Amino acid sequence: MAKRSKGKVIRPTLFQNPQKTKEIMTRIGDALADGVLDAGMKAVMQAQPKDWSAQRMPKYLKLTHERLNRMGVLDLKPYFAMSSKRRFKEDGGWYLVVPIRRKARDMSRRMYEQLRAIDISPDQKRTVISDYLYDRRRQSDASMLNYTPKSKNITKIAVGKNRHEYIAYRTVSDKSPLSSWIINRGKVNVDDTSKTFIRNVNRLMRWKMKNS
Repeated sequence: MAKRSKGKVIRPTLFQNPQKTKEIMTRIGDALADGVLDAGMKAVMQAQPKDWSAQRMPKYLKLTHERLNRMGVLDLKPYFAMSSKRRFKEDGGWYLVVPIRRKARDMSRRMYEQLRAIDISPDQKRTVISDYLYDRRRQSDASMLNYTPKSKNITKIAVGKNRHEYIAYRTVSDKSPLSSWIINRGKVNVDDTSKTFIRNVNRLMRWKMKNS
């Protein structure tokens, strides 16, 4: 939150100059791309550029956008777009393969049982297809926020005796749908917000699709 001193508004460090904003977004994008999604998300929450995409919005949509930020409902795609690890396509676009660690305790029972039954020896890792990868993916009451990833691949990796870790790889690019990398979308629900807010979130997403 901006601080006031003798009637003057002091902007947070992140917004004091465009270069600083770019550097922070690049570091966050790199952290996310390196597969430390949990650690990267902490940085996103602390240093999100709240004003980068809300310059031309109608006031009620800007307020909706700011409320989503406070709720932690964030679009990660702009951070990936700033990552130094992104690769460029011949048509001038970009893409990035993002490894996402999946913990056993966060899996559905049937997904865990499926992966546990797969014997990867003598290899150190093996990639399989799981129809259960998104069993616990939360949906929003604002339909425009919802998205189901297309990739169902997950890699099982041996990290010790009878110990494994699981990595799902997703690709983000300049062509990725607007709702494809939104986190905490499940927080936007009628029980915790209101029907009016839900409608405004859908209007906000339509505005972004038209103006992006």
